[in-house]
Amino acid sequence: MLCYNLKGTKKGRKIGMLGSFLGFRVKYVEKEEYSKTIGVLTGLKEEVAEEASREEISGTDNEKNEEITDFEEEMLVMLLADNRILDKLLFQMKKEKVQVPLKAIVTAKNQNWTSTALYSEIKREHESMTKAEQAGKKKEE
Repeated sequence: MLCYNLKGTKKGRKIGMLGSFLGFRVKYVEKEEYSKTIGVLTGLKEEVAEEASREEISGTDNEKNEEITDFEEEMLVMLLADNRILDKLLFQMKKEKVQVPLKAIVTAKNQNWTSTALYSEIKREHESMTKAEQAGKKKEE
């Protein structure tokens, strides 16, 4: 599990304990590592393959997302072997009142993205979902 902007915080410690308890290898990603691919950070890929992975990014719709080099929001990226573990983690986070709005699962596609590219995509999706949710609530009123 990759944790962004959570190192040294109470929330980060709680997430680290929950993740470790459920079998996740927890890594607090430093800002200097944001240019590495998700695959490298999770250990799925070796760092020598990073340059080839960057070329794969440029062909995606995330090309524009590479413009940012830093972000301050908290984000979790999880590498899952089993969806039941995700359910347990989300349940425990809710129970402990630990909220991190930006969450992602490592996929075959996004493992080739940098942290900043993934952040941009998740942020965009989160904003779209929030707008749709708010529009739905207004219809109910």
